Amino acid sequence: MQNTIEFFKPSVQENTKKYIDDVLNFSDNGKVEKLENAVKKFIGCENVLATTSGTAALHLAMCALDFKRGDKVICSINVFPSVPQAVRHFDAEPIFIDIEGDKYNIDLLNLEAALKKNKSKKLKAIVLNHMAGNIVDLEAVYAMASEYNVKVIEDASNALGAKYNGNYIGNTGADITVFSFAPHLCNSTVNGGLLVSKEESVHKRAQLLGFHGMQNRHCDEFGSVNYIYDVVDIGWKYDLSQLEAAYCLAEFEALDSTLKRRKEIANIYSQELSDVNHVTLPTIEKGAVISQYIVEIDKNRDHFVGQLKKEGVNISVHYMPLHLTEYYKQKYAMKVFDYSVALGCFQRVMSLPMYPSLSNDEVKRVCEAIKKVANAHI
Repeated sequence: MQNTIEFFKPSVQENTKKYIDDVLNFSDNGKVEKLENAVKKFIGCENVLATTSGTAALHLAMCALDFKRGDKVICSINVFPSVPQAVRHFDAEPIFIDIEGDKYNIDLLNLEAALKKNKSKKLKAIVLNHMAGNIVDLEAVYAMASEYNVKVIEDASNALGAKYNGNYIGNTGADITVFSFAPHLCNSTVNGGLLVSKEESVHKRAQLLGFHGMQNRHCDEFGSVNYIYDVVDIGWKYDLSQLEAAYCLAEFEALDSTLKRRKEIANIYSQELSDVNHVTLPTIEKGAVISQYIVEIDKNRDHFVGQLKKEGVNISVHYMPLHLTEYYKQKYAMKVFDYSVALGCFQRVMSLPMYPSLSNDEVKRVCEAIKKVANAHI
């Protein structure tokens, strides 16, 4: 019996064990700073702060921008729950927008209508996500944000290494961009995130709040804080550990090869599945980072998925629209057809395995399983 092909497996890079040993042997406890500096150099930005997770970076971003009770924040209905949950922790209100049906990103016409409808001092920000690494029309979003005087936070968990108009995401004009080193895992090997700020003042504010609002703190090589410090605000502990930074640094240094391998896998999928009944393939834009390879099944998607699992192939779905989840459905009295595009896409989409250690033979096994199920699909 063949082994199951998992939807995702974490990577172990060439330098991963060495960097972890550096930390455990106390020979190099500067991995956090090295990670931040590597990201600065790569993206071409000045302000990078490593955090315990992408979710922590998102929440800290909202702290740094001084979100308050009753503030309004616009986001897609088709996001991971971390986005509106971070908003709700301030007792602020998310305003959900339907998606467009091609790349599953926020619909810009609906976004503009929501900005116009909710224009007030309480309207604070737009939170964007780039589904599967497909970049939103940022020029249009930045123009809207300027017109309505709101901040732009980009949740770029799936877009590290992507470019827009020649610049890397994180250096395209957003007020804050957040990244994650564990975008697929519920029980991660490690967690890690990045907060990239356009303004130095926002970066300094995030640094302060990112470690208990402590000012004038200094740490020795073992992480001990000097005993003379001041607490000037209410913060929390968002800072990344050296051990996790070691793993994340090795992952970041392998980014180019990771993106290249994703593209190779996507090319095999696109070639092998081009004429399969019931299956619609994504359009891959030039330079896309392809964090997910999302296909659509024309009918009975759940049955299709069930049959694939019997063939030893695990898939996932990105994402369940939030108006179908109990908390948001009840909290905002949302009906199932309120976001019809997101609903229709959710009923059709599935994401195929996509990670660097996936071999060509395994990719072709996935394709053969899809062909077999599709030929028997009703």
